[in-house]
Amino acid sequence: MRSQNSKRRGQSLVEATLILLVFVSIFVGIIDLGQVLFIHQTLVERTRNAARYGAVRPYDALAMENMVLYASPTPPPMPGNSEYAEGEVNHRPDGIFGLTPAMVDVQRFGVGSNDDRVVITVSNYPFTFFSPLIARVVTGKPIMASLPYEGS
Repeated sequence: MRSQNSKRRGQSLVEATLILLVFVSIFVGIIDLGQVLFIHQTLVERTRNAARYGAVRPYDALAMENMVLYASPTPPPMPGNSEYAEGEVNHRPDGIFGLTPAMVDVQRFGVGSNDDRVVITVSNYPFTFFSPLIARVVTGKPIMASLPYEGS
């Protein structure tokens, strides 16, 4: 009788381990998918807000870029520095989720015509996966927002 109970305990341990392995894999996959959706939707919202900001104000590509990076038309002050001096535009801190100014492209097409548009594109933004099978950094597909320019 004793031998049969120890076999059952061993079998239960093996079954529990296999089920736990599958459960943890699915759970980490859900976390990865949630992270991808959260980052993508946050960047879509920031890009749309920057396009709205630029469409109704006088054209300022740097302010629209800052709206994507920092949700503000001006960058936050650098540590130990209350304001930016002239020419320090390239020394801004990284934006949300490690977004850099090089990843944000602001353009205006059709200046002076009925097709005058502000186009903002965010590309090459990173995702870091936690799943052991795909643990790596990948870049997301470009996000683009385009609105008619109505500023003065």
